[in-house]
Amino acid sequence: MNCYRRLGESLLRFASSQKNVDRVAIWLGGTVAVLASMLAGAIAIMLLLR
Repeated sequence: MNCYRRLGESLLRFASSQKNVDRVAIWLGGTVAVLASMLAGAIAIMLLLR
């Protein structure tokens, strides 16, 4: 249980800084955008080759 408490404290300390939250949001948003564009490209290629 002590491990979970330490994890919770470190997550709260991380989330207390808006810079950290913004950095994670930008990183996740960029990752999702790249994956979505790859999927759209793959679908477009499949439709063109059909």
